[in-house]
Amino acid sequence: MPARPRRLAHLIVGEDSYLRQQARESLLASVPEEARPFAVQEFSLARTDLDEVRRAATTPTLLSPRQVLLLRDAERLGEEEVDQLGELIDSLPEFTLLVFEEEKLDKRTRVARLLEAKCELHPADPPKDAEAVKQAEAMARNLGLRLSAARARELVSAVGPNLGFLRTELEKLRSFVGEGREVTADDLTSVVVPARRFVIFDLVDLMADRRRADALQMLKRLLIQGENPIPIVGLLAWLYRQLLIAQALPAGTPPWKARVGGPPERKEQLLRVARKLTREQLREAFAALAEADLSLKSSAPDAPAVVELLVVRLTKGAGAAARA
Repeated sequence: MPARPRRLAHLIVGEDSYLRQQARESLLASVPEEARPFAVQEFSLARTDLDEVRRAATTPTLLSPRQVLLLRDAERLGEEEVDQLGELIDSLPEFTLLVFEEEKLDKRTRVARLLEAKCELHPADPPKDAEAVKQAEAMARNLGLRLSAARARELVSAVGPNLGFLRTELEKLRSFVGEGREVTADDLTSVVVPARRFVIFDLVDLMADRRRADALQMLKRLLIQGENPIPIVGLLAWLYRQLLIAQALPAGTPPWKARVGGPPERKEQLLRVARKLTREQLREAFAALAEADLSLKSSAPDAPAVVELLVVRLTKGAGAAARA
C-alpha cells in the first residue's frame, strides 16, 4: 500500500486543472482502487454543513483502512464555521485525509490563512512558457504523438501555458492526426480553436487602436464559434504581460532579438502594439483583466457579458480616438 502522506489535511490550489488533477491523484493513491467508490467522498462547503463533514471524517469505512474527503468552496464558510473547521482539522483521525481543492484563494481571508497554516500545500499554478513547452512535448509523447519543439512552442503561444488546456488540445490533435503521427503546422491550424490560435493577437491590436466596434465584432465571432470566455481572458492576460516586457526593450530592438513570448511571425506585431500603449494604460488593463477573471470564476456569471465589458474597458477612450 502507498505510504501515507505526512499530514492529514492538504490544500490543492491553482488555476491549472491538469496539475490539480495530478495532486489529487497522488493523494487518492493512499486508497486502494477497488475501495474508492466507498472511501472517497466529495463535499461542497457552500451546500454541506460542517457537522456532516465531521461525521464523515470520524466514521471509518469497513472496506478500506483509509478514506479521503475532497472539499471545495471553503471561502463560502462563515466566521464561526472557520473556527469549527480549524478544530476539525486538528482532531482528524489517522484514517482520514482531508483534501481542500480551489482554483483561487483570497489570502486576505481567515479561511485562506487557516488552510495555509494547517494544510500541506500543493500549488497548481500554470508554469512559465519554457517549462510549459517541455511539458507539452512530454504529454505528446505519452499520448503517442510526435510533436517537435517548434510545434510545441506554437501550441503554447496559441493556448497559453495552462497544462489543462494544453492536454485538451493535444488529445484533439491525436484524434485528428492519429497515434504515432507527427503534428504539423497545418494540423495546429486545423484543430486548435481560433481564439487559442492567433486571433487574440489581432484582437489586442484592435483594442490598442481603440477600435471598439471592430474588437467587439471579433469577440462576438469567437463566442459564436464556441470559444470559452475563460481561456480568452487568460490569453489576453498573457499577451498584455508580453506587451509590458516589450515596452521595456530598448528602442529599435529588432523582432528577432526581442525576448517576448509568441511565435516569431507575431513578435513584430507585439512590438508595434506595445508602442501604442502607455504604462498607465497597461496598469489599467491588468486591473480590468484581474476583475474579469474573478467575475468569470464566481458563481453563475454571465460570461459573454463579462468579456464584452472587458473589451469596452480595454478600449477606454474609443470615442475620442474615433473623433480624432
